[in-house]
Amino acid sequence: MKIATYNVRNLFLHHEGEAKPRAELRALTRMIALVDADVLILQEVGSSVSLERLNDHLPAPYPYAGLLEGNSDRSIHLGVLGRHAHTLTGHTEQRLPDGEGGVLQGYAGEAQAQTGELTALRMSRDILRVDLTDYPLSLFGVHLKSRTERRWQHVSALTVRAAEVRLLLETAQSWRRAEPGRIQLLLGDFNDTPSSDALAPLRDDYVDVFADLLRGTRKRPSTYWPKRRMRIDQIYVSRDARARVHEPVIHAGSMAQQASDHYPVSVCLDA
Repeated sequence: MKIATYNVRNLFLHHEGEAKPRAELRALTRMIALVDADVLILQEVGSSVSLERLNDHLPAPYPYAGLLEGNSDRSIHLGVLGRHAHTLTGHTEQRLPDGEGGVLQGYAGEAQAQTGELTALRMSRDILRVDLTDYPLSLFGVHLKSRTERRWQHVSALTVRAAEVRLLLETAQSWRRAEPGRIQLLLGDFNDTPSSDALAPLRDDYVDVFADLLRGTRKRPSTYWPKRRMRIDQIYVSRDARARVHEPVIHAGSMAQQASDHYPVSVCLDA
């Protein structure tokens, strides 16, 4: 079974924002067909309608497509395309932990900043849990807080991202206790490099699948930004299932550069 994650960059319809250009959309459908994943987690999907239209344009549409709207104020949500039946669970109402046993406080928006109204912060998008119904596998898809700083913010983007990582870890560990027989993969756009301090809590219980592939090689980015290339699209597996994951691939190339500013990344999972 091949599992992949892909930030598809502003997959919007016109009413959702600036629509994705047709040339990018054509390249995107070709890339998705090339990756040929059995389960594909997507970031920056505008709506369930935009996801369904993307699926309809694929040479072989997926039988299952789903999206749960997250907390994004720009309609950049998480979606999934799959060949296996699944259920989706969102975590938009979960409050971010501050690392000291409390809840991270901040401004929900610019209007609240002007009045000084602090509130409990939540995921900037969501943690999308995908549970396959015919296979003991749970995927936790994320699109963590970007580095963008807004002048009215009460806490920094890095502080929010670190809190989102803590919540992701708590959520995955809680599900493991509830469903100990399920394999876990944590994947998506982490908006940070694997060696960062913000992602450090993950490294105790989960393995960066691409670390072995890239060890001793030149830098291999997953983003295509001419002046800033980093590996921020990642897949982590629980340590007890590490031996079952292989063939990590960063699907780079000129067509991928036309489709999005991120490359899709994939791994294969043994049954």
